[in-house]
Amino acid sequence: MTRRLTSEHGYTLVEMQVSMTVMVVIAFAALAGLEAFTGGAAVTTGLTVAEDGARRDLERVVNVLRDAGAAAPVSGAQPATIIQSLPNDLIFRSSSWPGESGIAQSGTHTARLCLDTATRKVWFDGLRAGTAGPTTPGTACPSTASGWTHVAVATDVTNSAADPLFSYGSATPVRSVGVNLSVEGGTASKPRALVLRSGGALRGALAPQVTVTDIVKGACEGGKALLTLVLGAVGASTEGAKLSAPGATSAGAGKILVPATSSGTDIPITITNVLGLQTLLTKRVSCP
Repeated sequence: MTRRLTSEHGYTLVEMQVSMTVMVVIAFAALAGLEAFTGGAAVTTGLTVAEDGARRDLERVVNVLRDAGAAAPVSGAQPATIIQSLPNDLIFRSSSWPGESGIAQSGTHTARLCLDTATRKVWFDGLRAGTAGPTTPGTACPSTASGWTHVAVATDVTNSAADPLFSYGSATPVRSVGVNLSVEGGTASKPRALVLRSGGALRGALAPQVTVTDIVKGACEGGKALLTLVLGAVGASTEGAKLSAPGATSAGAGKILVPATSSGTDIPITITNVLGLQTLLTKRVSCP
């Protein structure tokens, strides 16, 4: 026994080969686990970076839409806010310019948000008020029309005709816009899709620019007076505008019959345009 413990013969060749094989298997297993962990961490980091970027991109897109709305006209009817509403191409009027304060600005700009599937970018196109150029940007995205400027507001976008960027709360007129932004995250070898959704009503669109003098009193009959919205009134939002008042009955487009006394009655009137925006007025009406 003593001779065996003090023997200097060492390991046999077979024992060394077995040991080396076991060590190689263990090393490969450890490396595979490390690679999987590193790859998973890279994918997670890529997704986090992509999501942060996508949120900023989405905020830029939504902020542009929130400013949609034409400024009050000097004369004539309130112009439509939305000019074109396609799944991946939206053209609208705005009284402010992205990234700039709307204070002290005048006139109405023409703005556009469009998707270029070739470069996977969402572009903002704009024609500033007072700038010479065609009133529409054309079909190219970004626009190549004279006077139109453009800037990319979202990148790595995977939306398509089958997965559109925009959705609309109604067709004619458009009252709200939904944004469904799909971007690619992760890594080149393991890409992952991210989808962010936002949108809302066109809060920048103006309520009807109507005054008391734009509502004309007509004939009285049976203790009720006929009130009519002057469709050609300065600043009036005439398309689809409706009048309503307590106890009133409709008498046609832009017309209502309201109860009134001989001494005069203060009638609270609500004027609602096609976007659902309202203006509240009070008009004194009398019926002899």
